[in-house]
Amino acid sequence: MQKIVVSLVVLLMTMSWSSCLKDDCTSHRTFIRLDPIYKSLDAIRSEFSIGVARDLKNPGKIYVYGNYLLINEINEGIHIIDNSNPAHPVPLSFVVISGNKDMAVKENVMYADNAIDLLAIDISDPESPKFLKRVDGVFQKYYGWVGNQGNQSIFLGYTKSTETQVLDCSDPNFNRNTFQRGGGLWFSTDAFQNGGSSAAKAATGIAGSLSRFGVVGDYLYAIDQSELHVFYVDQPKDPKKGKSVQVSWNIETLFPYKDKLFIGAQNGMYIMDNKNPEAPVLLSSFTHARACDPVFVDGDIAYITLKDGSECTNFINELDVVDISTITSPRLIKKYPMQNPHGLSILDKTLYLCEGKFGFKVYGVEDNKTIDKNLKAHLTAFHAYDVIAISKAQLIVVGENGLMQLDATDPKNIKSVSIIPVVKN
Repeated sequence: MQKIVVSLVVLLMTMSWSSCLKDDCTSHRTFIRLDPIYKSLDAIRSEFSIGVARDLKNPGKIYVYGNYLLINEINEGIHIIDNSNPAHPVPLSFVVISGNKDMAVKENVMYADNAIDLLAIDISDPESPKFLKRVDGVFQKYYGWVGNQGNQSIFLGYTKSTETQVLDCSDPNFNRNTFQRGGGLWFSTDAFQNGGSSAAKAATGIAGSLSRFGVVGDYLYAIDQSELHVFYVDQPKDPKKGKSVQVSWNIETLFPYKDKLFIGAQNGMYIMDNKNPEAPVLLSSFTHARACDPVFVDGDIAYITLKDGSECTNFINELDVVDISTITSPRLIKKYPMQNPHGLSILDKTLYLCEGKFGFKVYGVEDNKTIDKNLKAHLTAFHAYDVIAISKAQLIVVGENGLMQLDATDPKNIKSVSIIPVVKN
């Protein structure tokens, strides 16, 4: 009888403890929610149009062409802005291009991706651009396909929102930082991090370091997940598809430099010999841990940023400095820990580095073995995604808050020249 009583007491205590635990075993957590965007190919192609200037809402890649500034509105199109007076940039027009992420210009012809297609657009009158040509189906590896041949949709990316979830301990996602629910992806804000060509001839422009496009002479190069595509643009208004060269999987950025093409990938940097521009060949590669990876080259040195975050599937934040004086055998000089490095640019032995939500940094790189000891400035008031250094007096920085032009002539007293802010609905 005594054993039965003891057992009952233990059972009641266990039930009571479980009940209390159930009442208190909840977690209020904030997540970044990403919902996939799909559109049919017909809808993507039909949405092209020329519109009036509009507010900046979700800026992506940037490109400078003469006195004009091009800003990608992610998956929606391109802003064309008169930047002849950097203190007062004037929006001129907006080209609606569904699925757009990249652009490049040659002789007043803008090349832009319309999801899987390449468009050629005449911007000789930037207030009234004109459609010239479409090259169909060249970027199919960059996008996911859903459905059959008669009813295809293309994955363009995600819409992002912030939501607070109350998770019970019985929820299988209780202790997870990432999970899927309702067709979307969810990332804990504790784990989620958001995620250029050298000065060219006047006939072309300057791209940011995160670009997938590059114009070199009579050729346009564009990367597509695993391939380098070559286009003939000797007649700029009539681009023609050339060869495609297999590089590696998960290639992300393209940096033309002299007679080489430097390609950033999630597993390293690939160096292509461009002496035969119709058929670039792989010369060498530099391997690093898996990470998102833009590259900027200055002389015999390549600077590579590696960052963590949901899209990069790693936990590394660093700057790799690589000696490429022997082009067939790149050699690491040094790794530098960073906070969350994105795009970068170098001018006159000065490194301009975007650190995402951690802001914008300026380093002296006179000695590549002591970069960490030569931090000249760190601005933390804004998000920085990519940068183009036109001169020390004109840095063009883009991020989640908009586009800012800075005067860094005196790195200890960096001044704001102008701001094009993001305007949310």
